Amino acid sequence: MISVIIPSYNSQDTIEKCLDSLSNQSYKDSYEIILVDSSIDKTPQIVSSHHPDIKLIHFSKKTDPGTARNMGIREAKGDILAFTDSDCVPSRDWLERMAAAHQSAYRVIGGVVRNGNTDNNSIALAGYMAEFREFLPGRLVREVAHVPTCNISYKKQVFLDYGLFRGEYYPQEDMVYNCRLAEKGVKILFDPAIEVYHIHRSSLKGFLAHQRKIGIVTPMVLLNTRLSGSFIARYPIPWALLIPFLPVIKFLRTIIVFLFRQPKAIVRRPLAMLILGVGLVWWTVGFTRGIYTSRLKPRTTA
Repeated sequence: MISVIIPSYNSQDTIEKCLDSLSNQSYKDSYEIILVDSSIDKTPQIVSSHHPDIKLIHFSKKTDPGTARNMGIREAKGDILAFTDSDCVPSRDWLERMAAAHQSAYRVIGGVVRNGNTDNNSIALAGYMAEFREFLPGRLVREVAHVPTCNISYKKQVFLDYGLFRGEYYPQEDMVYNCRLAEKGVKILFDPAIEVYHIHRSSLKGFLAHQRKIGIVTPMVLLNTRLSGSFIARYPIPWALLIPFLPVIKFLRTIIVFLFRQPKAIVRRPLAMLILGVGLVWWTVGFTRGIYTSRLKPRTTA
């Protein structure tokens, strides 16, 4: 059996598409859908009205995605736990391909993230470019260090062996968890045939706020993992002159990937590149603040 676990907060604009796609999977064996929600909008009512068969767990206070996923893990009955987000639309064969891939020796398997915005919104494209350049279609099946929790699955035993997500690292709690699995020798398989469509923020304010939030938490992540670039967070004073160049480096790396993988996206919407650049500046502002605040906190151990 497979358990699908979805964290949710104020998802009324996307939750129905997400659940419709999961309720109409080509997978023939049994599976359950667990939505762990802390919304104050109409999400619970939409779920109750249109998908009463889904297990809905509702918190009265806003809950970070890692903590929500942990609740779903505790309630799950499946041997395989598949994760996606409330702003994602998995492909119809998502579970079928996940289950097939789990016939291998791999205990953690993830796949491609496609841009789910169909309105040609340049802000949404910039968000896609900023977060998912490493998980585009067209890549080969391979072992990777990380796949985001909008399109990943684990054998349940992994959580019993290595513990649960750490909510304090939001919105990079999944990266921290996967890095710690890698340190323990757990390998992650990336299968490009496993696809979800991610619906991105379409407001400039929301996009910039999210980039800044990612920037703030990144130094704390770097201090507690062995990711490349951790030297900047560990020794910020000698590397301070490098920080202003970080958005330029990230921008160029992202543009190169998209020119190679999805050149039409850039050619058709050049405004997205400008928005991406602004977003990376906001990320750097958050990163600079995060370096200061993270060094005031004690480091944690795996």
